[in-house]
Amino acid sequence: MMQRFPDASQTPAALPRLAMKAELLKPNGTKCLVCEHPDGGSAHFASTSCLACAAFFRRTVSLNITFHCKKDRCCTIFHELRMICRACRFAKCLAAGMKKECVQKRRSNKKAGAATKKRATSSGDEDPVPEVLATPSSSFFQSPPISDDANSPFSVEKKSPFTPMYAVTASPVKTEPCDYDGEGSERRPYTSEPSTSSRSPSGLADIVHPIPRPSTADRFSPGDLRFKIVNMTGPELLRHYVEELRKAMDRRRMMFTETPMLAVMEERGDMPFDTTSPPAHTMQRQYEAQKFDNLLAYEFCRSTPGFDLMDGTERAVFFRLCALSYALLDIAWITVQAYRENDESPLVMYTDGSVSTINDLSFGWEDEVGLQRGEKKTLFFEFIARFNEAVCKPFRSMNIDPVEYAALKAFCIWKLGYCEYSNKMKVMAKEHETALLIGLNSYYEDILTDPLEIAQRLGNMILMTGTVFEMNQLILETYKSAELFELFKLDTLSKLLLSL
Repeated sequence: MMQRFPDASQTPAALPRLAMKAELLKPNGTKCLVCEHPDGGSAHFASTSCLACAAFFRRTVSLNITFHCKKDRCCTIFHELRMICRACRFAKCLAAGMKKECVQKRRSNKKAGAATKKRATSSGDEDPVPEVLATPSSSFFQSPPISDDANSPFSVEKKSPFTPMYAVTASPVKTEPCDYDGEGSERRPYTSEPSTSSRSPSGLADIVHPIPRPSTADRFSPGDLRFKIVNMTGPELLRHYVEELRKAMDRRRMMFTETPMLAVMEERGDMPFDTTSPPAHTMQRQYEAQKFDNLLAYEFCRSTPGFDLMDGTERAVFFRLCALSYALLDIAWITVQAYRENDESPLVMYTDGSVSTINDLSFGWEDEVGLQRGEKKTLFFEFIARFNEAVCKPFRSMNIDPVEYAALKAFCIWKLGYCEYSNKMKVMAKEHETALLIGLNSYYEDILTDPLEIAQRLGNMILMTGTVFEMNQLILETYKSAELFELFKLDTLSKLLLSL
């Protein structure tokens, strides 16, 4: 009969180490100063908080999010509550002594486009970044192959189930115990060598090697996936679009408000217009605002990851879709930020800060040179009412925040032109959509605790794209009719975009 030997962890020499380990894993009995969670507090950002509050504070500061309280900024913040006011939670984080300057700044991704372009044009070097870090069966994260060039960012290697896949691992790695950095939701194992997270992309080739199948210790979050074309993870791409939204709002503050220096000194990124006495909307103001919106759409296109890989025709198509959706969605966002409650006499605020009434013609519908009130009503009155019901009111009911809006805006721009895209652009669009959904899901996991609510908000964001597509078509028909009958003045660029 085979002799059974005791496990190493059961030997007398191991008992003191196990007791010490168990003692270290016990709750420290410190209460979170923010949500008052018992036995969950530890040092974060110069204060004491639980991991959830620390992650909330880190993301709020790094994304420069501004929350607004629906009440009097005196909401109860307690860990057992299902819904917690984010504005009051952040205020309590600051009151508890958490410091913004302790939050590590995000790495810049401004050179991502140049990096992808360099990889696309390189013919001799192997791509140092794996296309996707997932099992061969994870087709959700893979793009359809449209190129036979192995060095092209649009090519997808055909892998059989028996072909070793590529994964990034640190060597050597001890799987026990795990360390938690306290600033996010990323767990990392102890290593006997320095972490590889600070290595440059060119250094990844040294740690990429084929393995048969990832083991339990090699599992990672979808937020860690680095997509091949955009050269970003989902959360990084989401941060990029949030930053683009902030830039656009600051540029509107510079152009159309009496407080332009706030954009220079503070980089606020919030809704720039004052609602106390806004000017009436006119078609002349619309003419000037449309030219500025086209400029913002141009900057948005140029900074979009993957734009440098498009040819001339593809860029024209993408810019046309950006210009059409950009101003329309921003009108809804600015309106909801200016007027947060549904009113019996609602107003819509345009991208230059002017307003018009929705239910009647009392303000913003006055006669102009060459365009009478009746003609304005025929062209825009029904559309504005429909726009308010279909887009503005859902924004309010969803209580959409800047991060969600930035994701929705990018998602709509990429999604709504799918039928006009070339095969290459379809691959780009699919990658952007997948990365945005992953980034948005990671964001929700930081601020929400109910998985059902996360799924519901993601579903609502996706369903909004159909409504935005309908609004795009309606406003496009309106402008084409106006140009045909020369009812009001259009700038040269808008005329060219309508003819594409």
